[in-house]
Amino acid sequence: MSAGRPLRVFFATSEVAPLVKVGGLGDVARALPRALAGRGHDVRLFLPGYAGLPDGRRVGTVAVAAGSARAEFTVDDLGDHDGVRYLTLRTPQHPDWQRPEGYVEKHLSSFVLFSRAVAELAARSASPPDAVHCNDWHVGHVPAYLRALDASPRTVMTIHNLAYQGLFPHDKADELDLTRYGTGNLLAQGIRYADAVTTVSARYRDETLAPAHGVGLQGLLRARGEDYHGIRNGVDYDDFDPATDPHLPARFDVHDLAGKAVAKRALQQRSGLATDAEVPLFAFVGRLVDQKGVDLLLEGIDEIAALGLQLVVVGVGAEYERSFRRAARYYPHVAYHPDSGEAIARLAYAGSDAFLAPSRFEPCGLAPLIALRYGSVPVVRRVGGMAETVAATGLGFSFDGYRAPDLVDLIAQVVARWADRQAWARLRERGMRARFSWDEAAERYEQLYVRAPAHGTGREDDSGAGQPT
Repeated sequence: MSAGRPLRVFFATSEVAPLVKVGGLGDVARALPRALAGRGHDVRLFLPGYAGLPDGRRVGTVAVAAGSARAEFTVDDLGDHDGVRYLTLRTPQHPDWQRPEGYVEKHLSSFVLFSRAVAELAARSASPPDAVHCNDWHVGHVPAYLRALDASPRTVMTIHNLAYQGLFPHDKADELDLTRYGTGNLLAQGIRYADAVTTVSARYRDETLAPAHGVGLQGLLRARGEDYHGIRNGVDYDDFDPATDPHLPARFDVHDLAGKAVAKRALQQRSGLATDAEVPLFAFVGRLVDQKGVDLLLEGIDEIAALGLQLVVVGVGAEYERSFRRAARYYPHVAYHPDSGEAIARLAYAGSDAFLAPSRFEPCGLAPLIALRYGSVPVVRRVGGMAETVAATGLGFSFDGYRAPDLVDLIAQVVARWADRQAWARLRERGMRARFSWDEAAERYEQLYVRAPAHGTGREDDSGAGQPT
C-alpha cells in the first residue's frame, strides 16, 4: 500500500449497490471501498437508514442539530460486505425517508442531519478515522461541519456529477444555520472545506473549470488549484463478469462467445424483436435525461431506424418514456424497456453488439466500460471520461458535435463496420481484454487520505458561486 500503513476510512454515501442504487455512484460506493479494504485498510461505509433497508445490529446513537432541526440517529451495523463494514444511520424524526428517486434533491434537511451525524461520529470516535471520504452533494456538508468541530480527520470530497448540487432556498438555509458556511449549496460547501476535492476523470476535471460544464461552481473549483484532482473510476471486474454473471441466460468470455449469441437471442425475444444473429443490435442503458443524450436519439430515431439495425433502450425518466414507448410501437426494430433493474441491464450489455452513450456530458462513463467487458462496442460522444477510455484508446467509436445528424452518421459508420465481421471480432476482443481496474484509483485515494494539505476554514473564490437563492 502506498500509504505505508493501514488506514481507517469513513466512506459517506447516499447509495451503494445492491442495497440502494440510483446510478453509477451506487457501483462506485461498492467497488472503491472494497478495493481499499483489499489493500489492507479498515473501511466503514455510512449510508442513510432509508425505509425498507434491512435491519442491522444496533451499535450506538448520535444526536445532532442544525438550526431548528433536530434528530437522534441509531447506528445499525449491517455487517461485513467484502471486507467493508456497512453502517446505516436511522432516525424516527424522518420515518418517511425513502430511497433516493433519481437525482431529485429531496429531503435536503435529512441529508444535512445525516452529514452532521457522520461528522460527529468521526470527531468523537475512540479510534478516529484518518480520512472521511464524502461523495456528492448529499454529504457535502460533512467537511464543513468537521471544520466547525475542529476535528482531525482529513476530508476528501468526490464530485460524481457537478450538475446536482443540493441547493437550499435562502430561507431554508437560514433555518438550518447553513449560511455561516458561506453558502446554502451543499456541494459547494464540500468543495470549499474539504482538504482535497476529486472528480471521476481527468478530462471532466478540466471541463468543470470552464463555464460550459462548471455549472456555476467553476470559480470555486479553480480556487482549489492543485487540490482538485481527476481520478478515473474503475470497473469491478469481479461483479461485472459475463463468465459468472447470474443474470445471463448463458455465460461467456473472450475465449468462448457462444453464450453471447444466446444472450443476444434472449434480448431479442424479450424485446419482441426478430431473432436474427446477422443484424447489429444496439443498446442504450441509462437514465432517460438530457445529460445522457436521449434527446439526440429521439431526434434522429427516423434515420436510425432505417439503418438496418435493432435498437433496445433500457431506462426510466418521466420526460422521455412516452416518446420511447411511441417509437417502439411505430418501428418494428426498436424496443423500449421502462426498467432500471439490474437483470435487464446486464442482458442488454451482454446481448448487444454496440452500446450507445451519446451524452451531453459524462463525468466518467462507467456504462461503456461495462459494455466493453460484455463484448458490446461503445459508440460515444467524446466528452468527460469517455474521451479518455473509449475515444483515445480506439476501443470504440466517437463523435464530437452535439447534433442528431452527427450521431446518425456515426451509427451508419458503425453498421458499415459491422459488415466486416472479422474486423468487428478483433475490435470486440480488444474491448473484452481491456482493463480499467480500481487499483490505480485506490492508490491515488490512499495518497490523498494521508497527504492532502489541510487548509483550515475554507478558501474564498471570486465567482459568487453556490450562494443560496
